[in-house]
Amino acid sequence: MIEADDLYKIVGLIVVIIFVVSIGAKMFSYQAKVIEGMTNSSTDKDTISSAVSSNTDKLSDTLLASKYRSNYEDTIINLEKAVSVGILSEVINNAETISSDPASSKARTAMSSINTMLTFRETLNQSMIILDKSK
Repeated sequence: MIEADDLYKIVGLIVVIIFVVSIGAKMFSYQAKVIEGMTNSSTDKDTISSAVSSNTDKLSDTLLASKYRSNYEDTIINLEKAVSVGILSEVINNAETISSDPASSKARTAMSSINTMLTFRETLNQSMIILDKSK
């Protein structure tokens, strides 16, 4: 008869093997999805431009920019205000830290946060320009 310790070892080994096999199967499945996504489904070079145009039209149709233009403008304007206030707040709240040691980790984190908000504010400005062009 099998002792309890041996039985536990066998059951534990079976559980570990099942776990390793399931992880391996998931890895191969994920890798297949990545490779599948990297392949180009359309090899006809003459239709690429029309496919891009068609996809852009579909996206534009879902936005309904002409119908919701004022809502989109208000959203962009309000986001720009919020980001501007956030930038000012970060500058004021971190001024002492930045001025005492601009190379410190905390100061660099604060400056990075401020620069990220500045970049986002520029993105909002560009979004408004794009919205204006889509009349």
